[in-house]
Amino acid sequence: MTPIRNLPHHDTIRNNPILIVGDLMLDEYHWCDVARISPEAPVPICSIHTTTLMPGGAGNVAHNLSELNGIPHLIGTIGDDSSGEKLMKTLQSSGIKTEYIHVSDDRPTILKSRVIAHHQHVIRLDRDSPKTIKRSTHQAIINQAKELIPDMKAVLLSDYGKGTLSENVIQKIIAMSHEHSIPVIVDPKGTDYRKYKHATLLTPNFNEFCLASRSQPTSETMIHQKAIQLKNRLHLAGLLITRSEKGMSFINEENEKMDIETRAREVYDITGAGDTVIATLTLCLSAGWPMETACQFANYAAGIVVAKVGTSTTTISEIMEIIKGDN
Repeated sequence: MTPIRNLPHHDTIRNNPILIVGDLMLDEYHWCDVARISPEAPVPICSIHTTTLMPGGAGNVAHNLSELNGIPHLIGTIGDDSSGEKLMKTLQSSGIKTEYIHVSDDRPTILKSRVIAHHQHVIRLDRDSPKTIKRSTHQAIINQAKELIPDMKAVLLSDYGKGTLSENVIQKIIAMSHEHSIPVIVDPKGTDYRKYKHATLLTPNFNEFCLASRSQPTSETMIHQKAIQLKNRLHLAGLLITRSEKGMSFINEENEKMDIETRAREVYDITGAGDTVIATLTLCLSAGWPMETACQFANYAAGIVVAKVGTSTTTISEIMEIIKGDN
């Protein structure tokens, strides 16, 4: 692993205000013991001993930013239900302001319930809604973003494909951010990336990259070529592809490819690792760090959280300890 050279001081990313707009959800974990198989069906009987709640989706991004000493300003929607109330409490307990979160009376809060037995993920139960978000809510999101963007150091769009980030919302936010020379970093979803045109940086995982580029590259050369095509077609400054055990591949403004080896020593759970990457990356870019350095720093953060079970976060001190060990 090539160590990070000329690393800016980590104090430069502390207390930077970041606007996060995206899909909010509640992550619920049921921690269980399993001692026998059900006589009713060949499935384990999970005896719950603890239930924990964590903010998910864009909420987890905000939580990651808060743990890294950034200042998240979060815009999203929840339902008028008990899961929404629980999500608001988990955000507030993490020091995240919730005054820009919209409560919907016709869509439930997105809930992901996971059953974990002896550190093994047994099953996940999702509650979602096919209903689209109201146009008036989208306009309110745009108006709030317009109010907040001039005071931000960066804008982060966390798209889970749940409807918060319509193409109109995304393009309006990108345009407003450019007016103030503020970088826009996007965690994308779906197959049509045209809605992300003119963003600063996109962070798809490898499968998402293949879908967006409509390709199945079988060599590093092909990955590089398809990444350049996608980056140029969308007029991006950079493209970061996360590749699980293969680390990351970053395409810079000059269309050069930099491969970053994974820092994960052990992998217990990849849940939320992408949120950690984009949160760390955005904080670094908010302080004016070079993109290559920001990607390397975010790679260290990802290596830490995948060694933890459940939706997890890391801190600057944890990241710096590992970086110092490599240097």
